[in-house]
Amino acid sequence: MARIAGFSYIMYTIAGLYITFGPIPAFSAFLGADGPVVELELPFRTGLLAEALLYTFVGISAAAMYVVLRAVSPGVAIMGAFCRLIEAAMGATFIVFKYAAFAAITNRDLLTTFSDAERSALMGLFGHLSGSALFFLLIPMAFGGVLFFSLFLRSRFIPRWLAAWGVMTYAIIGCVAATVLLFPDFRNNVMLFFLPGALFEWVVALWLLFKGINTQHWEDAVKANLPD
Repeated sequence: MARIAGFSYIMYTIAGLYITFGPIPAFSAFLGADGPVVELELPFRTGLLAEALLYTFVGISAAAMYVVLRAVSPGVAIMGAFCRLIEAAMGATFIVFKYAAFAAITNRDLLTTFSDAERSALMGLFGHLSGSALFFLLIPMAFGGVLFFSLFLRSRFIPRWLAAWGVMTYAIIGCVAATVLLFPDFRNNVMLFFLPGALFEWVVALWLLFKGINTQHWEDAVKANLPD
């Protein structure tokens, strides 16, 4: 299950990189004088597919991490899993909203329903929503990550430096997301704070996938606390 969690981390990180840096057009690219740009529909759909895969693997990783860590603390492990599942559910909801806006400007049956001004307003609304959605779902993501890696720190299933890095990374992500939600003007100045988090997720993903976890220390601690 630890290796499944590592594989899931890799898959949703790859999907996130494609969403961030891939050839996915913005909503505004579909609104020209002559209507929607048909050539951009497929690249945009690949972005929707990448987002669907991302949040699917977030859910898979949450389930796998719960199975790995429930022996340490069932209550904390399930709270961490629920936080990550909330993140996935929020992400899926934002995908539905985004697809609704996309359909309004590409579905031929709907093109005559909206005027150009209405389509522009719709795109502006959903474009702003999709840009801000990230910071909302980062809050439950951060809580879940802190809970999971505090259990890793306690159990020593992975090296303590890596677990501590995880706790710190997700705590920073949560603080940055909360700051942006309260003070939107800082939004364009916070991306550097996410770079250590992206690096951490690659490191921990590769560690879990290829090294797995070491339960010996935890088993020894449990045996030492058992009554004679």
